[in-house]
Amino acid sequence: MQTRNPARHRNRGALFAASLPLFFTWASGATASPPPSYSVQTTTLTENIPLIILRDETSRIEAAVAPSQGGELASLRVEYRGRWNELLYRGRNYEPAPGFRGKASILWPTVGSTFPAGNQATKGREENLYEHLGLTYPMPQHGFARSQSWQLVRTWANETEAAVEIVLKDNADSRTKYPFGFELRVIYRVCAGRVELDHRVMAAATNATPMFFSIGNHIAFRVPLLADSTVDAITVESPACSEYLRGADGTPNGITRPLSFQPAVLLKDLKTVPAMSVGDYMGEPWLRLADAGGLAIKVSHLTPSNPTRPFVQFNLWGGTREGYFCPEPFLGLHNSFNKKIGLINLAPGDSWTWLIRVEPERASNKKP
Repeated sequence: MQTRNPARHRNRGALFAASLPLFFTWASGATASPPPSYSVQTTTLTENIPLIILRDETSRIEAAVAPSQGGELASLRVEYRGRWNELLYRGRNYEPAPGFRGKASILWPTVGSTFPAGNQATKGREENLYEHLGLTYPMPQHGFARSQSWQLVRTWANETEAAVEIVLKDNADSRTKYPFGFELRVIYRVCAGRVELDHRVMAAATNATPMFFSIGNHIAFRVPLLADSTVDAITVESPACSEYLRGADGTPNGITRPLSFQPAVLLKDLKTVPAMSVGDYMGEPWLRLADAGGLAIKVSHLTPSNPTRPFVQFNLWGGTREGYFCPEPFLGLHNSFNKKIGLINLAPGDSWTWLIRVEPERASNKKP
């Protein structure tokens, strides 16, 4: 069952309309005109990984998407005080390296570990299993979308945005893990000085039962955000109301305690390894990571329908000692496929949307 909240949702159905053209171009006149504010370009990394680059010359912000690498946001660059700064941890870096790979992978159709009752969450465990209609299926950590190659649908740029749409559809491999027909479409756009990740999940009309899932994004920011800044002065601010405590199995157990990051707190003082899961926002959930050098990042997300409570809205992981901080926007609960809570249930033929906004805030234009 889902809880409807249409007041917090704007109608974005037109975003996926097939009538939009593939590319927009600018006509040249007799005299030279200024370059367009928004543009789409492509490049290929040395690891032979194609990137689609969305750029806003006016706001001086650039995002890169890697369809072949789980469709993830691979880079987020912002110009600040005359210097371009990569804000994602290991942004555009796909060279083999130990430890966390960074960037901003899409977590779907589940978040966290998936393991049978009586076991504990262990990274990389082989027992990532769940049951559905009497059959047992494997499910990788954080789902399988982040390990798939996504299909490029279209790109465009006009006077208001630069964007790319990608899609992941069910296939022979996905059906061994997740017995549903589906389409997961994401439009990445650079607009109005921010990056938006607009998700649309569609359940195949031929599905025999409602399609259940949870969703998240493992966005990872490098800390400090600015290379010459002070890591110990980084702050976190968010109007969360509760922290979800973890049970013996290492995952949130539904028990909460009051928590708020207003006023802002120092990141170095937070215990976010293992992750801290927060929720129960009274309005739109958001979190701001602020660097002492005057640059901040605000992450927010919204949907027309949430899972039934309890569910996590931000999963906080990493810190100043790790060199990265992941304010992972979530809609779901760890091990939701076995606990059968924190899930979105989508009837055959129905669709569901989720929007994430990532907005740089410079010292001169910080917003409330």
